[in-house]
Amino acid sequence: MRLTVLGEATVMSIGGHLVPRVPANFLRIVTYILLESNCHSVARSKLAQILWSETDQTHASVNLRQSLARIRRFQEQLGITLIESDAVYVRLNLASVEQGLLDIDLMEFLSCAARGGAEPALRICELYRGDLLIQNEPDNSDFDEWLDIKRVKIRDDAIVALRSALDQPHFNIDERRQCARKLIDIDPYQEVGYRMLMQTASQLGMITMVERTFRECAKKLRDDLDIDPEAETIELYQHLHTKRSLNLPQPVIHSPVLGSLSLNDADHHRSYFLQPANSLELSRQPILPKIIVLYLPQTLADPMEQLAASLVDDITIGLCRLRTLSVVAPYTSIRVVTESSINGFSDLHEQLGVDFVFDSRLMRGDGFCFLSVKLINTRTREIVWAEKQKFDYTLPEQQYRHLSMRIVLSIVTTIEREELDRYNRLIQNPDAYYWYLVGKREIDSLDLTKVRTARDAFKNALIAAPDFVPALSGVARTMQREWLVLARNDKDILLEGEQIAKKAAPNDPDDERPLRELGTINMYLGKYDESLEYFDQSETLNPQHADLLADYADALTHSGELELALSKIQHAIALNPLAPDYYYWVGAGTFHYLDRYAEAIAFLQKMKNPRAAARLMAACWARLGEHEQAAEYRNYALEDNPSFRIDEWVKSMSLRMPAHRRMYEESLREAGFQ
Repeated sequence: MRLTVLGEATVMSIGGHLVPRVPANFLRIVTYILLESNCHSVARSKLAQILWSETDQTHASVNLRQSLARIRRFQEQLGITLIESDAVYVRLNLASVEQGLLDIDLMEFLSCAARGGAEPALRICELYRGDLLIQNEPDNSDFDEWLDIKRVKIRDDAIVALRSALDQPHFNIDERRQCARKLIDIDPYQEVGYRMLMQTASQLGMITMVERTFRECAKKLRDDLDIDPEAETIELYQHLHTKRSLNLPQPVIHSPVLGSLSLNDADHHRSYFLQPANSLELSRQPILPKIIVLYLPQTLADPMEQLAASLVDDITIGLCRLRTLSVVAPYTSIRVVTESSINGFSDLHEQLGVDFVFDSRLMRGDGFCFLSVKLINTRTREIVWAEKQKFDYTLPEQQYRHLSMRIVLSIVTTIEREELDRYNRLIQNPDAYYWYLVGKREIDSLDLTKVRTARDAFKNALIAAPDFVPALSGVARTMQREWLVLARNDKDILLEGEQIAKKAAPNDPDDERPLRELGTINMYLGKYDESLEYFDQSETLNPQHADLLADYADALTHSGELELALSKIQHAIALNPLAPDYYYWVGAGTFHYLDRYAEAIAFLQKMKNPRAAARLMAACWARLGEHEQAAEYRNYALEDNPSFRIDEWVKSMSLRMPAHRRMYEESLREAGFQ
């Protein structure tokens, strides 16, 4: 039998089955005696007075006598004698507890809290399910006041036990996470709990959980207490954010594979990526370029060769995350390197359908090691991109990761340029991928004409392949981009883009782009929590996608989480050093709300077309007191959008923090906008 007085409405059970109609005073009396008397005995007069303090002593005594009679009948039905009484005292008979026939969660909790340590803390996580006697209905008696005090005491005891447990050296990660989460459940303002969750998430490689936990902490403190997290919490987040996703991959040694590579079914190899999974006709599928990644080690035992192989594996993984390339599986790549079944680029192109070869090898010279990389077009046998990078074991982890991602970006950019040139030469037979490339070439522009050109190209891609997710995502992106450039008040085009992105998402659950568009559109629609959740999901799918991180930073800025937003945009620029204008616009907006106007202007001046962000540029110059420069950019903004009015624009501004909305409005008025 179990008696539960901590949190749950299930107050008494036998063998897991609920005991019906438990007298309310039965629970009150057990709880009161356990917490008020070491000898588990209380005078009848004292008990009557606290339970019925609103009446005189005579009526209180009568009420207690009647209540004890009901409790006696209830216990007789269950065959227990927990509460006993005589003419003077009411006491607890704990013999059944000592014999193990009855468990009382409060007694076990008090024992664990008194002992302290690791195991008791874990047990407290299970025992403390909420406030003491949470189902108690107040009746304005002294018992209610007493209960409020005891609830606080029990809650504080649980917090102290859990905080102490977080410092236990022999706790494993799961136990630390359990205690930290329980601590936050009890007191959502305990930042030590959030810090422990961030630390353990980082150790487990749970990339987005670190940021999600920090955001949960910051939001709770801001919404409820109007304060920021402690400096220790912010510093920990910044430290983990710098480290995250930068661990050096484990070296993989490519060993020769026995047997021969069968190429008898050449048509199968060529059409593997092209075959439609849903049996649609082939002509309606996007024909994506196929790449093979090759690395030929000279000496398998050489640690530098192993390091180079590890870097190449990292590059391969980065390419596999993309949805606009087909990557030959590493197993086949190894066999191509180690066997002689395929000779030359012609065989790769004709028998495996490979369009591009990424060839890499380790080179030594002048006492240094270099990774030499080449991208070769198998159709023309031309080297379309090449470079040589110095590296060694002393290379910082962050530079190692950036090197890998920069190579991936260079490969993708070169292939897309090559493919677009090829299609332009063969314009008589364009397909979905060609139109996708045309749209992608224009989509990063903040020029309205180019944005609409991109949309037309993406729509042409969808005529060729209606379910091509990158093109569907592209159409959605042009809609939110047009809304942004025109500073529109109505949300119709955003809602249309949202529907298109929702259509795209189920077509490829591993493609982060539809989720990214949904995150951005929901941000502009003012649905901030939904926006950040979409970005959490998309970043989980592709944590090194620079464009995604830039959009995530924008969403965080609009949600008022400025420091987190700044770290995101800085990470995006580090991954994509030759960043498009949009990155700098996002970063400048964050700097503006942080009152760092000179840094905002420095970001905007890095744009190829700073006029696109003329309103923000004018606002920042005005804040610095440079009214001549502010007027220049105000005039640019009004030339591009003469109907712009602050009052109308403010109505559609998607800023979660009213203070930020007022700040932007004041900046624009100071710049001379009406």
